[in-house]
Amino acid sequence: MKLIKFFAFILIMSLSSCSTKDSKVAQDEYLKLNKLHSAKHKACLEHKSQILEKPITVAEEAELNDELYFFVRDEQKALNYIDHFDLSKFTLKENQLEYESIINACVLQRDHKHTTCDTLFPSYKFFRGLIYGMNQYNWSASTKIKAKNLTLQYLKYVGQSESSLMDITFANDLLMRLSERGHVERELYPETIQFKNHAEDEFKALKKKIRKLGKKEFTCKDAEEFYANERIKVKELSQSFLVILSKAH
Repeated sequence: MKLIKFFAFILIMSLSSCSTKDSKVAQDEYLKLNKLHSAKHKACLEHKSQILEKPITVAEEAELNDELYFFVRDEQKALNYIDHFDLSKFTLKENQLEYESIINACVLQRDHKHTTCDTLFPSYKFFRGLIYGMNQYNWSASTKIKAKNLTLQYLKYVGQSESSLMDITFANDLLMRLSERGHVERELYPETIQFKNHAEDEFKALKKKIRKLGKKEFTCKDAEEFYANERIKVKELSQSFLVILSKAH
């Protein structure tokens, strides 16, 4: 996952070194969008703190990768979090619109009032813990089915959102774990591994490109072209992921 973490900094790196102001939209356009989305961002942040983060315990010193994230073991409490998980509270699409506006306006430094709701890591931990619970906890069959179906619903949402390379790669990691443990067709496992390798190759290519661009004065046009290329890759990978996901039952 180290390669994935790098990409979180690419947008910041691109904008912090822009040298021109040939922006396509007004400099404050992203703030207008942020205000328009404010109610949803607020609901998302509350949902993140109350539903995504509360049922998870992180084992920082775990020796096994599968024992990093633990969902609450009590079945009734677990069901409460599963039942209150609400995809309508997520803001992947809204976040992406605001980031795109930042790029197109060539904003060198975001206003401190600009606040979005980042659910990438909390969601990943939530479902990693849930998948672990499906395997290790003495939950009823109906609870395990609910857990599996919720995971598949979330993965479909991520794929359809076409949000970022990080989101779609993390989603594939979860599907890979579901398949490996037999919660969905085991035949999908090789496809998820192939997808993982392809996605990591795309990250490496983007990393190489940003390093190459960093050797010269970085312009707004460079940032726009880099972002446009990233969006093409995200859409391609999202569609490929949805094809794999459609075979999961």
